[in-house]
Amino acid sequence: MSSQDTVPADFMGSKSRPRRFLLSTALLSAITVVALVAWLYVFRHGPQNSPSPSSAFTLSDLEKGNVTAKPDTDATATAGSNSNSSLPATALMPASEPAVSSAPVVKLRQGTYIGATIPSSDSYPKAIEAFRGIPFAETTAGESRFRLPVPIGPSDGTFEAVALGQSCPGSNATNATGEVTIEGEDCLNLNVYRPRGARPADRRLPVVVYVHGGGFNGGVGTERNMASFVSWAKEPIIAVNFNYRVGALGFLPSAVTAREGLLNLGLKDQQLLFAWVRDNVAAFGGDADNITLMGLSAGAHSIGHHLMYYSRSSTPAPFAKAILESGATTARSVLYPTHPRHLKQFREFLIAAGIAGVPEQDVFPTLRKLPVGTITRASRAIWDRYNATVCWPFQPVIDGPNSLSNSSHAIGRPGDDGGAIPASVIPDLPVESWREGNHLRIPVLTGFNTNEGTMFVPQHAGSNEDFRKFFTTLIPGLRTQDLEALEALYPDPVTNPSSPYKTVLKGMGRQWARLDAAYSHFAYICPVLQTAHFLSTADDATGRPSSSTVFSKSSHHPSPDGGVTEERSASPGAGRAPVYVYRYAATGTWGTANHGDEAPVVAHDMGVVAPRRGGPRPGIRNIADAMHGAWVNFIVSRDGDPNPTTTTVRWAPFESPLAAPGSGPGQSHVMVFGEGNDEREPPEFRSRPGPRRPGTAARPETLSAAEVERCRFWWERIELSEGVGR
Repeated sequence: MSSQDTVPADFMGSKSRPRRFLLSTALLSAITVVALVAWLYVFRHGPQNSPSPSSAFTLSDLEKGNVTAKPDTDATATAGSNSNSSLPATALMPASEPAVSSAPVVKLRQGTYIGATIPSSDSYPKAIEAFRGIPFAETTAGESRFRLPVPIGPSDGTFEAVALGQSCPGSNATNATGEVTIEGEDCLNLNVYRPRGARPADRRLPVVVYVHGGGFNGGVGTERNMASFVSWAKEPIIAVNFNYRVGALGFLPSAVTAREGLLNLGLKDQQLLFAWVRDNVAAFGGDADNITLMGLSAGAHSIGHHLMYYSRSSTPAPFAKAILESGATTARSVLYPTHPRHLKQFREFLIAAGIAGVPEQDVFPTLRKLPVGTITRASRAIWDRYNATVCWPFQPVIDGPNSLSNSSHAIGRPGDDGGAIPASVIPDLPVESWREGNHLRIPVLTGFNTNEGTMFVPQHAGSNEDFRKFFTTLIPGLRTQDLEALEALYPDPVTNPSSPYKTVLKGMGRQWARLDAAYSHFAYICPVLQTAHFLSTADDATGRPSSSTVFSKSSHHPSPDGGVTEERSASPGAGRAPVYVYRYAATGTWGTANHGDEAPVVAHDMGVVAPRRGGPRPGIRNIADAMHGAWVNFIVSRDGDPNPTTTTVRWAPFESPLAAPGSGPGQSHVMVFGEGNDEREPPEFRSRPGPRRPGTAARPETLSAAEVERCRFWWERIELSEGVGR
């Protein structure tokens, strides 16, 4: 379905913006009635009666144990499928015509927006004012497809901001509230949530901006219930979530894309949004000097890239702190756009889109003329082809001058960096940016879940050969001695009686737990700890690590420039960025703490914390109180301290134990949330008999020697999955 065939969720327009209709009072009233009826129906009957899309990256899939991605269909409507959703946003009360004056209103340069109120309830202890579907960029349809985002123009019109805006094509995502959204190319929109009446004159409110996950191939800003996050906060805050382009439309690596200067468009969407928040949040009562970015998975990977980018930017970073959940700039792989994997996937995408024979110079003009459904189906087909091996297509890539990126042609919005959105967002290998100190030194809260790999690795792998094949496919540069070291670090449960990976669920292969552990370290845990390491050891003057000596090149493999090993000493410095590291341990599907399981707990989403069905979860409630409270404290505090004023369990800043051998261990403080809790385990996946266990809400731990050893293994081989393919 083309963008012309879809009906936008917001009807806007003025003489300066002909693509949107200015809302007359009558039209506003009609739309309000329709929206209210729809919300009340879902609120009464529950999202389980709404259509349910497939997604490889949704909470509902994790809860159900369904992690198989399916191809897109022609349908563009998506809805939430989490039967435990508390549906707070379905209780939105749009203002009817006589009550418009009492609805929340905000005046921006781009127009006046009329929002709605979410009344207080068991799910929402405080009423929330919501402004939804506000555009921050023009449509990306037609000739604007595969282009840099263009900021929204000025308007003196008045617009409704009650319904969610379009989600980006191919997002195939679940909204935390269960509401239906329409996919379309006019999708660069945002939502703002603030406590009702909380606009104190004496101070501006702290702001958090949520960056969604989805492997850069899916996802939507409303995947996390940020209205709940705001409502449960003891201190008043403002939250923003938004969409960015995903899949081939947002991340299409190739030599052709590089020469056109069109790499990493989804990251550039994010940067435009950050600038929008900085410039507009004061109108909502927010503090532009106290903005925190928060992201999960691909959202956290993205934030990691922005930590690097804004250290080089000619304008100050539009955020002051960052929360990275299960993600990092060095996670998985960051390749050049000319890596053979990306080039092969690009060719396969063109074949799937039916334009394989088009001359190179006509590729993007032709793609701009295709129905958007053709592009999303081709994008999903390539995703499905590579999903099982985790060699994912359509990822961020190095886009600096040496990647063929036409960095001299920076075109886009005026303002930042000499008048344009820069062509280069990831100019260098992320690990080199860490080593050279090219990163912001700001407070960061980051962490991981115990079993990050369960939903990604092959479930039926049964032999050591299967174990080897998975990693040699993912990282072809691994040598025989690397594989032998890998096998020693993660003992084979089939042949080694002392292997810690012997216990697996019925129906799972005997290598599943072993693969989970190894992939968790490679893709999530060790990259997260790498972020914590470099930020906590950065010298105040140089930004380089100051903990004695650290490896700046692999001692096991040639680096991309031909070097083998280089060690660098840096003098100790003060003013290191405070970093707080967590581990989420409460078990759910498969009796494990899976990727993304912490998301609704952090949001204090009562659909998961206290569901209507399945029995009480007092332990999860305690964990949610602890995690949500710490996250809010971090956001509110200008120095990023997650600790409350009084506490019996103090969360200490991380000190890295991962400097070079012999330099002495640091105090690797990690806060563990939910150890021993099994209240979210489905009956078929109960890991322990007997009554449900609440576990421990929060307790500190330090990294084990085994954890440090495993991360050293992966770090010493990082050049095998970064900066390859130029």
